[in-house]
Amino acid sequence: MNNRKSMFRTVSGLLALLMTGSVLLSCGSDTGTPTETTGGVDTTPVTEAVTEAGIEYVEDSLPDNLNFDGRQFTIYVASYNEFFEGPEESTGDVVDDAVIDRNRAVEERLNIALEYYFDGTAQWDTIAGIISKFIMAGDTTYDLFTGQQYGITSLLANGGFVNVYDLEHLDFTKPWWNNRYMDELSIGKDARFFLVSDFLISAFLSTHVVFFNKTMYGKLHEDPNELYNYVLDGTWTLDKMTQVAKDAYVDLNNNGQTDIDDQLGYVTYLAAASVDPFMYLSDIEFTPHDSEGNVSIDIVNEQCVDLTTKIVEYFHQPGSLFQTENGACNPQFTNGKAQFLGINTISAAKAFRDMKDDFSFLPYPKLTEEQEHYNCVVADIAAPGAVPGTSLNLDMAGAVIEALSSESYRSVLPTYYETALKIKYSRDDITSQIIDIIHDASYTDFLYAYSSSLGGIGVIMRDLVAKNSTDYMSLVSKKEKSVNKFLEKLITAYEEQE
Repeated sequence: MNNRKSMFRTVSGLLALLMTGSVLLSCGSDTGTPTETTGGVDTTPVTEAVTEAGIEYVEDSLPDNLNFDGRQFTIYVASYNEFFEGPEESTGDVVDDAVIDRNRAVEERLNIALEYYFDGTAQWDTIAGIISKFIMAGDTTYDLFTGQQYGITSLLANGGFVNVYDLEHLDFTKPWWNNRYMDELSIGKDARFFLVSDFLISAFLSTHVVFFNKTMYGKLHEDPNELYNYVLDGTWTLDKMTQVAKDAYVDLNNNGQTDIDDQLGYVTYLAAASVDPFMYLSDIEFTPHDSEGNVSIDIVNEQCVDLTTKIVEYFHQPGSLFQTENGACNPQFTNGKAQFLGINTISAAKAFRDMKDDFSFLPYPKLTEEQEHYNCVVADIAAPGAVPGTSLNLDMAGAVIEALSSESYRSVLPTYYETALKIKYSRDDITSQIIDIIHDASYTDFLYAYSSSLGGIGVIMRDLVAKNSTDYMSLVSKKEKSVNKFLEKLITAYEEQE
């Protein structure tokens, strides 16, 4: 993962150039063909622009003579289709155009025809059933499935996915692969069934972040950049976030209760899922992996008790409102009546572009200042990829996925990261550094990723917050034995498919 981190650290240096219009990362491919742009912006191909900007241009290790004779490779898409298929024609949007060019470049390079099927009916609670029916029926239509993590990981025990280590041409040493994430989805070192890369971009787009009203903070604390400074100097903790939310609260209707008419410290809907990123913000290892990648569960410890206490207190302090209806919290935030907004991922930034007050986003805080890194768990709607054993194109699956991933790394992700996210959806230079931190903090946890197969233990904090209870030990003690049995079944199913 070090190569990946250094790429994004270096890519931040492009921001000043991008803001002056001297460089535009857009629509690049290995062909080096210039891309048409408007407004007098430099049309230097991405291969040259990246190199000139000081970013290491990483080639993949695919052979030059691959030719698959125009065969079709079909990808089932459950979400974020704009980053897979993209629009039919150029829209002038740099990200849209980069996606189109990425697909064309890979088609020409490998002599294939990419076909995307976007299923708008696929949701976190239906995706498992949808994919399972295709595999059980022996349907050969699809060569790669993408599906919401909560559901697709539950299919592991059913079999039907290919161990990707058996595919040719996948090179997991390259920086476009998120190995930390894939390792958390794996058991042992001999098999890997789920893929996360810069082509399967939802792992980054679905990263939980904390949105905050910067204007409100500046009025209450004088320095609107103070929260940024906390993040950058490593002192952004859950205790600090709790105090900031408390300071922002005003009982505007004087009824002695926190409600929708007040000035709020924190607002969110879907209270259950809102708790998840808090559960995983610390460095507690719920599911430690040994040197061989084997997984165990460690959920009974005092650190968890301390974390539980702080989370429950945060959600139930005056000024925290989390029983609102779906969508009711966003107006509170956009109308300037809430300091923090929960249950949102970094891709949601575009929804607030018209907000009158200045806003921004932060990584979820640390549990303590001594914690080395921030941790931003990826929402369980993120869509990893999996190759079905029913595919008739297993001989070319690795090459196609590798090519799509490497081209996304070189063109699509830098374009989105720099020109769309950092310029369109953020309002100050320092946000660039915050995005870098969030990117590096993006991850999942085995306990969370396989929660649906482990009796829901990966979301246990939801129950405690809902009940306003800090009795963590009592609850997990009742579940510990059954959870370990679930884990044994999961390990057995995994080993049978290696």
